[in-house]
Amino acid sequence: MWKIKEWFLHYKEAIRVSLLALFRWTLLAVCTGVLCGGIGTLFHLAVEWVTEQRTEHVWLLWLLPAAGIAITALYKATGCVGKGTNDVLRAVQDGSSVTPWLVPAIFLGTVLTHLCGGSAGREGAAIQLGGAISGNIGHLMHLDDKDSRTITMCGMAACFSALFGTPLAASVFAMEVISVGVMYYAALFPSILASVIAHQVAL
Repeated sequence: MWKIKEWFLHYKEAIRVSLLALFRWTLLAVCTGVLCGGIGTLFHLAVEWVTEQRTEHVWLLWLLPAAGIAITALYKATGCVGKGTNDVLRAVQDGSSVTPWLVPAIFLGTVLTHLCGGSAGREGAAIQLGGAISGNIGHLMHLDDKDSRTITMCGMAACFSALFGTPLAASVFAMEVISVGVMYYAALFPSILASVIAHQVAL
């Protein structure tokens, strides 16, 4: 009994720091999961709806050139020309920031592309949306570089999970896509928690 008490007193500070970190990342993961899950769900519903409209109204295909011009204008207006998945991945790798304007640009640009019959996958959009949202959460909360990277991975996993319904795969993908063959295990718990919550929000 004395040894247990002695051990606890010896590691009391380490236990306190660990519990605070657990509480902090649980809170951040929940917030990220709810926000990215909500936006990911709206994105999914919007793409589904415009796809139905395009199927019912084939003439929308003729608007594809105009949609291309509108999307280009949107990207120029928001300063997102040339921005994309690589910028989100770079934000995780070196801690650089992602412009918040990437969220509406990706959202509206992808939806408009689908409406007019263009080719645009949802995987890249999910990564960009989640990374931009969570990266800016980290910036607003003044997180350090390491924590900013972790929360960006949480957002990527959460949005991917909301769109495709695969929380575990989304978490592993977000941690591994940054550097092929290297896993960022520090982000495992918050990424899985954010993904599960985002999936529940989507459901």
